[in-house]
Amino acid sequence: MQAEDLLLFAADAARAMLENGGETYRAEDVAMGILASQGGMEAECFATSTGLMLSFVGADGQVRSVVRRIKKRGMNLERVSRIDRMVRDLAADKLGIDEASKELDVIERSKDRPLAVKALASAAGAGFFTLLFGGIALDAAAAACMGVLISLLAVGITRLHLPDFLISLAGGALAAGASLGLHAYGLPIDVNIVVIGVIMLLVPGVAITNAIRDTIAGDLVAGLARGADAFLTAAAISAGAGGAFTLWQLLQKGGL
Repeated sequence: MQAEDLLLFAADAARAMLENGGETYRAEDVAMGILASQGGMEAECFATSTGLMLSFVGADGQVRSVVRRIKKRGMNLERVSRIDRMVRDLAADKLGIDEASKELDVIERSKDRPLAVKALASAAGAGFFTLLFGGIALDAAAAACMGVLISLLAVGITRLHLPDFLISLAGGALAAGASLGLHAYGLPIDVNIVVIGVIMLLVPGVAITNAIRDTIAGDLVAGLARGADAFLTAAAISAGAGGAFTLWQLLQKGGL
């Protein structure tokens, strides 16, 4: 593999790591691990949640560098694990560089879980979170139904290429509005517990953890960026749920 192709492969592997929820330090380790395994010297990588810069010195003494923008961010820990394993196999000579390049292409082309699986997982998550917070079986069943609706809502917004902010905003409003509606129509559920159980599906737990991890590790730019992203997501959830509660109270008082 030519030096330029090696650089692009390493950058693409790091980009894929960031796009699928990997930490910035892990993306840097992936890029530099690939270059080091192929004899690249003085490899340097600077990654944030929105981009990365990578450079190394080739066998001919020339410095090569590339910049990659991270335009989409999601959460697919299976891809993160597969990329990490690919780099370890490459470093241990269990995998050739051409085979690794093909493996990365396979990983990036791998499909997400089917919609039915996502809906089932959302239902189970919302239901068990509701039980964890002290709800009864009826509360958990109501939360599970709302979890399915939120998963469908998220898929619809994603397919329309709308900002992820809207998923949190609409999801919070849906959780609060649906809970209040079911309670008003006679279903004896604990609205507060159901709402909390459902919005736990939207809470950016991994983003918060990665922000803290990056900050402790000294990656201040990445830590602040991920922290700001998590804060905006939490604010959107609060705004959606709070707006639904406020609107409901106005309707109950005849204010609208």
